[in-house]
Amino acid sequence: MSVFRSRKNKPNQLELLRRLEEESESGKVLMVRDGMAIVEGLKNDAPIGTELAFVSGASGVLLWRRSDNICIVLLLSGAKDVAAGHRVATKIKAILQVVDDVDGPMTKREFELFQVPVGETLLGQVCNFVGQSKSSQGVPIQLGVGAQLPLFNQGPNMEARTPINEALLTGIKAVDALTPLGRGQALMVNGPRRSGKTSLGLDCILAQRLQGVRCVYAAINKSQEEVEACVEVLRTGGALPYTTVVVAQQGCSLGERYAAACYACSIGEYARDSGRPALVVHDDLSCMPEMWNTILASLVDLGPDVLDVSDKEKEEVKNLDTMVDYEGTLLSATAAQRRKFFASLIQRGARLLGKGSRPGGSLTLVPILPGMPATGEPGARPAQVAAYQHLSRQQKEKLLAALERSSQQAAVRQAPKGCVSTEIVEEFMSITDGQVVLQPPIRNASAAGDAASSRIPLETNIDPRASISRIGSRAHPPALATLAPELRFNLAQAVDAQRFGMVSSNEVLVREQLQARLVKAALAQAPHSPVPLGEQVAILYALQKGFFRNSKPEDIQGELAEALCFLRRMHPTALANITATQSMSEPIEAAMAGVLEVLGRMPTSPVAPVNS
Repeated sequence: MSVFRSRKNKPNQLELLRRLEEESESGKVLMVRDGMAIVEGLKNDAPIGTELAFVSGASGVLLWRRSDNICIVLLLSGAKDVAAGHRVATKIKAILQVVDDVDGPMTKREFELFQVPVGETLLGQVCNFVGQSKSSQGVPIQLGVGAQLPLFNQGPNMEARTPINEALLTGIKAVDALTPLGRGQALMVNGPRRSGKTSLGLDCILAQRLQGVRCVYAAINKSQEEVEACVEVLRTGGALPYTTVVVAQQGCSLGERYAAACYACSIGEYARDSGRPALVVHDDLSCMPEMWNTILASLVDLGPDVLDVSDKEKEEVKNLDTMVDYEGTLLSATAAQRRKFFASLIQRGARLLGKGSRPGGSLTLVPILPGMPATGEPGARPAQVAAYQHLSRQQKEKLLAALERSSQQAAVRQAPKGCVSTEIVEEFMSITDGQVVLQPPIRNASAAGDAASSRIPLETNIDPRASISRIGSRAHPPALATLAPELRFNLAQAVDAQRFGMVSSNEVLVREQLQARLVKAALAQAPHSPVPLGEQVAILYALQKGFFRNSKPEDIQGELAEALCFLRRMHPTALANITATQSMSEPIEAAMAGVLEVLGRMPTSPVAPVNS
């Protein structure tokens, strides 16, 4: 299909073009619920993200199509004035005359996409889902108008992407070692309530100071006090000048919360498309499964009669449980639709190919989702079923399938307050490039709070078995690439020794458990205190060389501080050199080995500094 650059039109053709420009496609609102509307009558040539205008003066954006005639619309302004029966129209940007290879000359409409401001004036600001902040007098201030991008942007295609092989350090020892984050990666954070998910997300942003990374923190469904506390952490840590905080507080509609998540991505995409790195932390993304469930519930409430469902669509509904091929995976049709909806946001993260002399930018996503994945621990009931002698093989298979469905439904019902179901967590796990799974807090809430205020290191609660980065060692900086695998191996070996029933008197189990405790103690760190790469490498190197073999876990933080202090005195530039180059040269490795050897023979380290 080609566009005519210049063409002489007959009078009747010009009149047709003028009429098409003046007229816009009109639909009717069937239902309004929680910041979204179901609309009929908008035909299928309007793409997702098209801007819509309601007769009441409200504006919206096309979110999802159920069919050629039924659409889901996100309400962005004037939502309270929209009601069932109101008319809604698409906004047309241009009318093009094109020549189709089969149909010949034809007229094509180009629709106006809903644009949001993403300019540089958003840096250091707290704003809503359309870039509006408030002055001290409460007057709305529009920010970021220097540049605009669509609110709903499609993820880059495979031709525009390049492999992820550059680290984006988080400053969190356990994350950088066990689940490395690469530039352009989507690394999900899971965990129950009060397990440190928000603190982890903020620490990722704090670690980007002086790294040239534009950061966005999306505070979704948080109270005013929680938002202010997060902003204060960023301000105190010097991260606010390169960060934009997008807020959709408690009390905002579901539509506004979902729009805030999308807007955060649009801001990051502006930096990415300009050849710069960007980091977006969504805290949290439970609005996405909630939005999907609300869409399905609204369609069910309307019923097939109101929706004017055709016979073909009724047949499609009957086949929703049939298996379909979705991107190489067999899923039910319902699960495939849901996954496509979830992936529309996650796949916006990418590392792009460079263009000419300009390097390719990257958009890294850290979506936080409250909830836990399945443990994978076998239950007792399948073993009991296998022992039933009076059941045939087919009957046992049916019973096992029923028990599996029952356990899944129980997991959905028993999801803790504020958490999504295990099924949804694993759905996101299949879309993202890895996950960090946080276990329940090791200390009680009051102890954790006291530690946060006094900067006492908290033992890491990252689950080493469930946490994984699918980018693998490519996301490790060279200095960690050889040290980190042994760390994970030590933790996994201790867990397996206990899991497979080795008795506590077994020397192997005792040794592995002690090593695991030492590693966890070494990985502990105070909240909002990113650890530079040089210090991380020195700590892991000391662990690998067995420097803390005879230490007690409760003493290891003090011994680490002493060793790092002694290393700085003996070789002042060693740690800074590792941080700057992300690699450990042979002279620096020899220097660290010498320091460990000296410390291993002396109780204190009163040695004068020398040049490295």
